Amino acid sequence: MIEGHLYFFPLSVCVLIPCAYVISFAFAIYLGHSKFEFPYVSQLSSQSPESCIYSQLINVASFLLLITIYIRYRQIAELIRNNPTCGRKYSRFNVTFLVCGLIAAFSLSITCNFPNSNVHSIRLVAMHATFLASVGALYCEMLLSLWIRPLLYSSRILPIVRSLITIVCTLTLIIFLIVQAIVLFKYHQENSLWLPTTQGWNYHLITIVSTWILTICLLSYLSTLIIDFHRIKIISPKIFLANDIIDEQHNLSLSI
Repeated sequence: MIEGHLYFFPLSVCVLIPCAYVISFAFAIYLGHSKFEFPYVSQLSSQSPESCIYSQLINVASFLLLITIYIRYRQIAELIRNNPTCGRKYSRFNVTFLVCGLIAAFSLSITCNFPNSNVHSIRLVAMHATFLASVGALYCEMLLSLWIRPLLYSSRILPIVRSLITIVCTLTLIIFLIVQAIVLFKYHQENSLWLPTTQGWNYHLITIVSTWILTICLLSYLSTLIIDFHRIKIISPKIFLANDIIDEQHNLSLSI
């Protein structure tokens, strides 16, 4: 059976991640666990019950992201296989895209499941891995989109939009890494409550804004895959019994 509607996967990720933040933040405000401010994207995994809601939604989004990454990888792989003009360079970038995408999805799940107050170091490493792997996947995907444009797109608009998003993500990631290093090593406030009067507050604010810009850009890029996924159909796999099981059933039927 041929199945369509694969655009559901990137669309669901783009919907679930913002919903995870909005719903969890609303619960935190209502229960008095947080003030109306501009926190880290992953800072809502500290107190229950909002942390449970946030983690559950992000876990589902991470799983759907894994499926999205794999489907995109297989789509590009089929294009490369059916076009002899595509060299090994295309395949290498496609495999790199798959690896970076899987790392990003897995790290995203770790980020939301390790509370900031208890295991901050693990959450911090996972957050950096998520952004670094995501930008790496974006570069591979962007280059593949530019190279295979004649095979997929009649216009240059979509590859250009993806290139611009990738550039913005790269610049934002560089700023985030530099300022985050200053916050960690100069002010040693990585696991403390930040207030506007705290020394280094401006640097902390820059890291917050950077994470939000990165998240918005990554989701924007992912949303462009909805267009590509409209053109994909998948055939449901066939299940075959092992020979020994078939023989056993056949012998049983003969004995009866």
